[in-house]
Amino acid sequence: MGSEKKNRRHKVVTHLGEALKRYDADSSELNFLTVCKALENLMEQEWRDLKRSVEGEGLEANSPRSAFRQAAKLGLIEEPEAWLDALEARNNSVHDYFGITEKEYIDLARTVLGLALKKPLPDD
Repeated sequence: MGSEKKNRRHKVVTHLGEALKRYDADSSELNFLTVCKALENLMEQEWRDLKRSVEGEGLEANSPRSAFRQAAKLGLIEEPEAWLDALEARNNSVHDYFGITEKEYIDLARTVLGLALKKPLPDD
């Protein structure tokens, strides 16, 4: 992963951490929306980075779900089921198919942040 991509990943991980800190200090609607957007940005960054890595190994990753699955097979991520669960919960909450509470969404954001912090940055 190039320096620019590492910096971008670091930035979105940091943004989610900061958004959660602000929400903890003041659980206003605006701070909640900031967490929502930061989580969306992090999930998008993660799957696109994994897609590039997986495709670099000659495998297909046409969707976020397939990128996470293939990345797990290659040993690029730990806890693939947790990533897939987070992806599904995030998608459901964005589209409000099942209705997710604010607390559940904040818990999801914390889980994803923890997963992202465990994920190593691959070398170029």
